[in-house]
Amino acid sequence: MMASLSRILAVLMKEFIQMRRDRLTFAMMIGIPLVQLLLFGYAINTDPRHLPTLVELGDDGPAVRAIIETMENSNYFDIQGTIAPGEADTALRRNETTFILVIPPGFERDLLRGERPDVLLDVDASDPVAAGAGAGARAARRRATPTPATRPRRPMTVGRPTTPMAMAMATP
Repeated sequence: MMASLSRILAVLMKEFIQMRRDRLTFAMMIGIPLVQLLLFGYAINTDPRHLPTLVELGDDGPAVRAIIETMENSNYFDIQGTIAPGEADTALRRNETTFILVIPPGFERDLLRGERPDVLLDVDASDPVAAGAGAGARAARRRATPTPATRPRRPMTVGRPTTPMAMAMATP
């Protein structure tokens, strides 16, 4: 063990002597990491903006328009238009867009019923930085977007059921 440690120290000393003699190698050892630091720190933008987005509308109510308007007002998405249902996969394969917002049919109805309908943000993940930033921006916008007022839910009744179907199910 001691012999290998002394060999490592000998090689280390030899390398320091060599670096002192060869100034170009020493400059490259210091200069290249500094250039990389500056390049990755300032020149490469990992916060993409104005990503092309298409919308597949299955419903066109006020809540849907509010969602689309919220996305348009962000700096992340550029809504370029709408596409017909079923064309999302083709648009992504042709590199026409990076994101496709899919609003399902009956979205507004389900929202007004107090349900939580899903909206799909289809992403072309060939650029993982853009995909991650856009999906994260949509999630943040979703938390900040107010939903239309839903009708209050009826309180749960205790006792005998009131509807004929519920009574038929409740009787043994």
